[in-house]
Amino acid sequence: MDTIVALATAPVPAGLAVVRLSGPRSLVIVQTLAHVTALPHAQMRFVALRVGDELLDRGYAVGFQAPRSFTGEDVAELQVHGSLAVVDRLIAACVDLGARMARPGEFSQRAYENGKLDLLQAEALADLISARAESGRQAALLALDGVLSQALAALRSPLILAIADLEARIDFASEPHLAEVDRPAMARRLTDLAEQLRALLGTASAGRIRLHGARVVLYGAPNAGKSTLFNSLCGADRALVDARPGTTRDTVEVQTAPEGVLVTWIDTAGLRDAVDPVEQAGRLRAETEAAHADVVIWLEDRSRPFSDLPPPQSAAHVLRVLNKTDLPADPDWQQRADWQDALALSAQQNRSVQPLRAAVVAAVRASADGTLGQVALSRARHVTAVQTAVAALDRAQAALESRFPLEMLAADLRDAALALDELTGAIVPDDVLDAVFSSFCIGK
Repeated sequence: MDTIVALATAPVPAGLAVVRLSGPRSLVIVQTLAHVTALPHAQMRFVALRVGDELLDRGYAVGFQAPRSFTGEDVAELQVHGSLAVVDRLIAACVDLGARMARPGEFSQRAYENGKLDLLQAEALADLISARAESGRQAALLALDGVLSQALAALRSPLILAIADLEARIDFASEPHLAEVDRPAMARRLTDLAEQLRALLGTASAGRIRLHGARVVLYGAPNAGKSTLFNSLCGADRALVDARPGTTRDTVEVQTAPEGVLVTWIDTAGLRDAVDPVEQAGRLRAETEAAHADVVIWLEDRSRPFSDLPPPQSAAHVLRVLNKTDLPADPDWQQRADWQDALALSAQQNRSVQPLRAAVVAAVRASADGTLGQVALSRARHVTAVQTAVAALDRAQAALESRFPLEMLAADLRDAALALDELTGAIVPDDVLDAVFSSFCIGK
């Protein structure tokens, strides 16, 4: 096994930089640079780092002996001044002493290969590093602690028992009284497993929102004040505002984290019948964004009659909002019973915008709660694996009902177990590993 080295902190000038090594020569390399004979486990030492008579820097060295380290191998870390020149010279010295540059995610991949993390936890580590809001941090930490891994293990266990039961009966095929399976009981077990897996699939939207935030789309007619409200909600003048209707032609996105909840605010073109092809394209994009939103803010101008827009075609939370309360209300709104509970505000004067922001946060949190509490799928890979397991269980149910040979039933159950094993990384193709760990930063 090679010894690898990389900068574990951001590659920018800073007060502190951490250079990490892992592998059989990591401790020896640091001892050589620090001119010390030993690095006691997990004890930080202040050292002068030298190559011959050349002083590279002064800083702290710490060693972690296998298997009591992040990677499960001998690991050493150097805390030095965060100068890029210092870091480059130090890494070059480590390479001269037998290390090589680490690939992206190679430290975490070694932790996975040495049983320190399963694949779900490794992905959670990447999510924790990239978390941009409190909700993402909490979700990543839960997954890193193994919440999802434990839930999958609880589902896999009865599946393995069912496979073992079937294979034992297949071995006694010549003895009918031992080979016969209790099909109704097996059907109940498989139905229960499939229902639990489908419930897990139902958490995918919540898991995505927890980690990557919610998409909140402003929807309404031209000149309803969407761009002005958009700027107020995101706290910056990001969308152009003009009194002429139809000036917004494309979508504009800004990401913020109100109350620790990650939100992508999306301003869209006003919806109206238009001849201009660019405005038609803008309307199509607006309708598409609303259809895929997590929250839709349906904005109407209270100073004018209802725009007769159709409701947004979305399964998301729809918040009805009446804008321009600084102007006299049109009498038409007194007749609109379905809008009597709408939030009323003035985006122009930034009046009552905070209650809307709070309503969005509440809607996002409700969407992120999920049906299984803390357990949630968060990646497309997770969803695909669980869907594969559910499909295999459905085939097994059909085989059971049709009284197919037990070998066919066992094969379907093994397919379901294999899908769950690929999810946790117990069995996983190399290309999946490459895809997962290549997305990590170098040094992690």
